[in-house]
Amino acid sequence: MKMFDFDLDDARASYSEHGWVHLVGGLHRDYLVEIRRQIDEARTAAPLRGKGLRGEKDQRLVELGEGMTWDAELFDVVAPLCGLRRDAMTLSERHIKSYRPDADPCPTAHKDRYASQISVGLTIESPEGSHLVLFPETDRGENPYLDARLRESLEPAQLPEVVLDGAPEVTIHDRPGDVVIFPGSSMWHLRRGAAGTTVVYVKLNDFGCDPLGEDPNTAARRAETLAVAETGDEAMLLRSIPTLARRFDSVNREHRREGWPEFLVANVWGVPPFPVSDQEFSVLRTLDGVATLGELVDRCGPATTSAVRRLARRGAVDLLRDAR
Repeated sequence: MKMFDFDLDDARASYSEHGWVHLVGGLHRDYLVEIRRQIDEARTAAPLRGKGLRGEKDQRLVELGEGMTWDAELFDVVAPLCGLRRDAMTLSERHIKSYRPDADPCPTAHKDRYASQISVGLTIESPEGSHLVLFPETDRGENPYLDARLRESLEPAQLPEVVLDGAPEVTIHDRPGDVVIFPGSSMWHLRRGAAGTTVVYVKLNDFGCDPLGEDPNTAARRAETLAVAETGDEAMLLRSIPTLARRFDSVNREHRREGWPEFLVANVWGVPPFPVSDQEFSVLRTLDGVATLGELVDRCGPATTSAVRRLARRGAVDLLRDAR
């Protein structure tokens, strides 16, 4: 079973020209059947809840069919189609989204979270009048947040209903089995007449970011990181490659009352915020996913080892094997 059924070269040329692509019938018919089976089975299950999930739709995880892998079905297709780095591809979301009957027929446009560098929409059910609207020419700045706070951060003149007033828009009347691919975190978009629509969105990036922990490899990578961080084999630790963890979000500089002392606080999805030292913050900023810990120690000093080990234990850093 395959996920897609379209010509990759044609799709890549269209995406390169327009910055998005609508592939009529681009979803493989067998996988469309598989998704509908999953939807039927999931109707009685509770929808996803938690940080970063909101909107007028119920969301549930989508799975692949037997014998399918995200690497082969998604990464090997989307990376060359969109010009992304194949070796760093990361799945950041995989949701079945079912719009409720009372969904706003004319919602405000939004941008997806920072981790949704590319959004791939698989249309499953699309009632008459339901259609996707993209704004590919206007205000293409990237959403810097991993949660849903973009709108709250904007000044009145930056709100989408202001900046998109009269802006050119692309209307896509997608039908069941269609595929739409676009840069979700930098392109304003919305769905009009969404009530009763069901779309599967799989979202991905090529910079190792998975705040919701929905990439099946994220948990395994975390387990391996902890094993390396706790090892007594110092040589193995020094051979590992520290990189920002997939669920790492940010570091905030806070000033508390009573004398206004300054703190650096790290934010990692799924764990409470925790303090980091100036040195640990400096280490985080040097990680490039290429240099081994041993090379970083040579560059930054022996204290780097303890800093990386602590950050790995707390979830801010992943430790990868050196494949060189």
